[in-house]
Amino acid sequence: MSLYEGMYIFPDTMDEDAVDVAVKAVVTEIDKLGGVVKNTVRLGRRKFAREMKKTEFGYYVVMTFELDGKNVEPLKARYAISEDVMRVQIVRAEEEEVVLAQADAPENTEKEDGQL
Repeated sequence: MSLYEGMYIFPDTMDEDAVDVAVKAVVTEIDKLGGVVKNTVRLGRRKFAREMKKTEFGYYVVMTFELDGKNVEPLKARYAISEDVMRVQIVRAEEEEVVLAQADAPENTEKEDGQL
């Protein structure tokens, strides 16, 4: 199994409870394909550089997980039909990069106006 890092963007219209449910659904999909989630970092609500699907903000979550390489495309296909995931990007990660990224991750990046 290889180490991957996935960045998930959930709709800004979701409340905290709905985001929790959506994150658990993402973890469940990874588990179904034989993967193991190692870490989850919630980056909070962020403004997009340009409007996406008629919205300006999204809720960002970064997950580090192990998964067999042949299961990455089926995983992406499952998210493509999900209404809860606006966008997902999955890249192969190196162990050292993940450790550094986790050390730099802020506790809460959301400010009062929702911008960074």
